[in-house]
Amino acid sequence: MENVMNNPMENRTASMPQRPEPNLRKPLRISDIAHGIRRNLFLIVVCSIVGLAIGIVLSIVSYMRGEMSKQYAIRTTIGFNSENADGIFTSQSSDPNTNDIHLAQDMIDAVCYVLKSDKMLGEVVDRSGLLGVSTRDIYNNLVLTRYNETQIIDVTLYWRSAQEGVKILEVFNKAAPEVLIDTLKIGNVSVINAPTARYLIGGSFNITLWGIMMVLGLMVGVAIAVLSLVTRPTLLKVTDMERDFGVEVLGEIPEKMKRFREKPDYLGVREEDSTHAEVKDSYACVAQILRQRIKNNEHPCIYLTSATQNEGKTTGTAYLGTALSELGYKVLMIDLDTKNPKLGGLFVDKVDYKNTINALYRGESTKEEAIINLKGKLSLLPAVLERKKMPFDKAMLDLISCFRNEYDIVLIDTTPIGQAAETMSLNDVADACLLVVRFDSATTQEIRDSIWRLDKSGIPIIGCVVNGVMSFTTGLDRNSRNSKKTKKAPAGKKRKDSEKSIQKQEWEDWEKEHSDNRES
Repeated sequence: MENVMNNPMENRTASMPQRPEPNLRKPLRISDIAHGIRRNLFLIVVCSIVGLAIGIVLSIVSYMRGEMSKQYAIRTTIGFNSENADGIFTSQSSDPNTNDIHLAQDMIDAVCYVLKSDKMLGEVVDRSGLLGVSTRDIYNNLVLTRYNETQIIDVTLYWRSAQEGVKILEVFNKAAPEVLIDTLKIGNVSVINAPTARYLIGGSFNITLWGIMMVLGLMVGVAIAVLSLVTRPTLLKVTDMERDFGVEVLGEIPEKMKRFREKPDYLGVREEDSTHAEVKDSYACVAQILRQRIKNNEHPCIYLTSATQNEGKTTGTAYLGTALSELGYKVLMIDLDTKNPKLGGLFVDKVDYKNTINALYRGESTKEEAIINLKGKLSLLPAVLERKKMPFDKAMLDLISCFRNEYDIVLIDTTPIGQAAETMSLNDVADACLLVVRFDSATTQEIRDSIWRLDKSGIPIIGCVVNGVMSFTTGLDRNSRNSKKTKKAPAGKKRKDSEKSIQKQEWEDWEKEHSDNRES
């Protein structure tokens, strides 16, 4: 990489760097799945709550249906013995012995079959005299249960009317001995518990249903989280930048959760702001690496770019410029992000037009007026957003070239390479570019396309900085921010597709223009 910085122009005429072949069937790692679940934790919780709510609603519906279809459970208990029609047991005695008891127990299955037979139920229907009651109605609602392997039988009838149900079982108990003697030639029935009715709620609140639906909701949320990893793969491991994209990682920057809540002091560190100090130390390490790479270059110019917006290249320019100035370099930071200029707002509360590169380019301000001296050897040339953006023409490039002679290092914050082809016009004055990638932000395809464009344009990639590297604790706090972005996504889908088509056209126009220049 040092050779790249020493001879940038020679390398631009060389062939494109060899990058690893894209792995289109890259398997999901356990760490990726864990991160996907952590990233979509809010969605998973919502799906679980929705599943629980559906379970509660289904329980209420079941309960209401049970209220509308009132039902009673009429229960009686009978005991079967092996008496004959004369009341004599097999031992020719009126008292049963052990063999009589065992015989009664062995006959229980046959007795239950007879008690639910058409012959038995027909007798019940005929004797009860109830209109509209059939043997099939009684059969479907009659349950016979043997009690603990004995000759005792629990008889339960589920019926719509308590009075009718009690009457049916009373007739059932009276007809049972006659039918058993007639069919089995043996057997008698004695009533242990007379028929009683108990009101049933047809749909009770089923707590099990609540749990089942909540687990289903949880599984749906996890499935969506895993599916998002497959359909929209992002950078989830820092080492993937070197292994999959062939770009050296110069620094890993931790996630700074207070980035939008509190304006950090880039020129100093407050004792209580430990997160900001950690980020600043990380960029100090990047500055040390760059120091070794550029030690043999005179007045190097490096521009920072990214694949998409909100990847941290502007804050990266601020931190890196501050770190290099603390190493003794005279640094100028230039804001050339024509679509979203924010560099000036990181250091000053209000950017006046006369203190911008816009005014300097149009001759409405001098260098002394436009450049803001921040602290020590650190200077800033901010920009403002205009309806008619500044062109990256020869006058602009000559202006930047003049700055190179006055400063040890010139850092340029540019429009993301994946959104504007004009960024590559800076290749005529820049020695190299630094790629900024945010952890779990741009897709792997967007990163790969950006690297391919930079390689094809001929600018050396000095390395990359991976921004917002998340730990297990910082990942949990990011879910609320992701959920808000998800809600806004559908509304801006058409606009995003339109921007992509414009970016593609800009890239094609730039490539055609520069290919014509090379041929001529």
